[in-house]
Amino acid sequence: MAELTFNSPIRRDKWPRWMIKLHEYLTRIYDRPIPEVDYDDYDRLKRIIFEKIVILRKGMILNRTSIFVFIVKGDSGYGVVILRNNKVAITYYLE
Repeated sequence: MAELTFNSPIRRDKWPRWMIKLHEYLTRIYDRPIPEVDYDDYDRLKRIIFEKIVILRKGMILNRTSIFVFIVKGDSGYGVVILRNNKVAITYYLE
């Protein structure tokens, strides 16, 4: 069983509005544990994050910022990293 977890170098009380909205959205989607996690689950998470960021960009929350979303493989498995202006904003894991 895996649940959505995250790691961010930004203190939670200092999160920008787009990160708060994205995190609230993801916690609603991943409210139940996932039985078995594989690469396809991370690919799905990446696509969900990307689509939500596109919606937030249209709402002008992310005006004039460059954001990249990609999957990385670490020591303990995969993670979905969100870079904002070439700095890691947040990393999501399915653990």
